[in-house]
Amino acid sequence: MSQGESRKRPRSASPSGAGTLPLTPEKRVSLVKLTSNYRDWGVEEVCCFLRTQGFEKFEQLFRDKKISGIALPYLTESALEELGVSLLGERLKLVNCIDALWQKPIDVKVFNDPIHGHIEMHPLLVRIIDTPQFQRLRFIKQLGGLYFVFPGASHNRFEHSIGVGYLAGQLVTGLKERQPELLINEQDVLCVQIAGLCHDLGHGPFSHLFDRAFIPRARPEKKWKHEIASSMMFDHLISCNDLKEDFVRHGLNFEDDLKFIKEQIEGPKTVAEDQGQGSKWPYEGRPREKGFLYEIVANKRNGIDVDKWDYFARDCYHLGIRNNFDSSRFLAFARVCETKGTKLICTRDKVLCVVR
Repeated sequence: MSQGESRKRPRSASPSGAGTLPLTPEKRVSLVKLTSNYRDWGVEEVCCFLRTQGFEKFEQLFRDKKISGIALPYLTESALEELGVSLLGERLKLVNCIDALWQKPIDVKVFNDPIHGHIEMHPLLVRIIDTPQFQRLRFIKQLGGLYFVFPGASHNRFEHSIGVGYLAGQLVTGLKERQPELLINEQDVLCVQIAGLCHDLGHGPFSHLFDRAFIPRARPEKKWKHEIASSMMFDHLISCNDLKEDFVRHGLNFEDDLKFIKEQIEGPKTVAEDQGQGSKWPYEGRPREKGFLYEIVANKRNGIDVDKWDYFARDCYHLGIRNNFDSSRFLAFARVCETKGTKLICTRDKVLCVVR
C-alpha cells in the first residue's frame, strides 16, 4: 500500500442498497404530558407515571380499574392486593412510589424554632396555623402564672404546638422508613402531625391554671378537660374556616381521618384494663394493627410522648435550667414491637436512662 493511499477500510455498500446507515431505534416517548398536580391526572396520566417509574406491567391493571390521580392517595398495600398485585414486594414498592408524589410538597413553609431549628411544615398544617382559632394560642402562656416568678418563661402554647407537630412527624416518619411492614401511609403521617399541632387548642387563659383551678371553683358541676375542649375547638376551626375541602385535597378521608385526629387528642372513650388481642378495640379511626399511632401525641399507656418531649426541652430552655432528656436519641432507637397481640412503640434498654 502506498503512502498516499488511505489506511482506512473502505465502507461497504449498504445491503439494502439505500445508502443509509442503520439507525438506533428511537426510544418510546409518551405523548401524555404530566401536570404537576397528580390529583388532576386522568387514567392515562397515571399509566404514564407508572411507565416512567418502571411499573409498566401494571399499566393495564390500572387502566382496567380506571384509577385516576384522585384515587392514588388511597392505594394502600391491602388495596393493591385486592386490585391484583400479588407479590408483597411489588405492592410495597408501588406504595412507596405513589407516596413520594406528595411526601415533600413544594409549598412547605420553614419555621425557625429555637428548640428544633429549621423545621418544614406541610401546607395543610400551615393552613391550620393561619386560622384565628390557632393564632389565639400566641396569647396563652405555656407555664401560666410561673411567668411572674421566672421572667424568662414568656413562651406560649403557639410555639409549643408547632414543636409537638414537628416531633410527631419525626417519630411517625422514622417508624415508616425503618419498618415498612407497618404499612404506615402518608395519610397516617399527616393525621399524626395535625393531632400534634392541635392537641392544645382548647387551653384557656394561663393554661392548666384555667382547667385545674379556675373551672373547678367557677363551675364545680362542669367536668372540664382541655383535651375535650381541644377536640371541640378543632371542630370549630374546621367549620369556621371551611377546611374540609383542604383536607380532601391533601388526600385525607375527611370523616375517618377527622375521627382519628380527635381520638389522638382526646384519648379513647372507654379504657379497657386489658388491651390484648381478645379485648374490644376502643378506637374507631384506625384498626388495632395501627394502634401504636395513638401512642405518639398523647400516650395513655406509659406517658412517653412527643408532647412531653417538646415541653421538657422548651420549658427548660426558657426557665434557664438543664434538660437531661434527649428526644433525638429516643427517635433513633424507637421501634414498634408486638406483645400480646398489640403493637406498641418500644425502645432499646440502653435508652431507659434517658427516659427515666
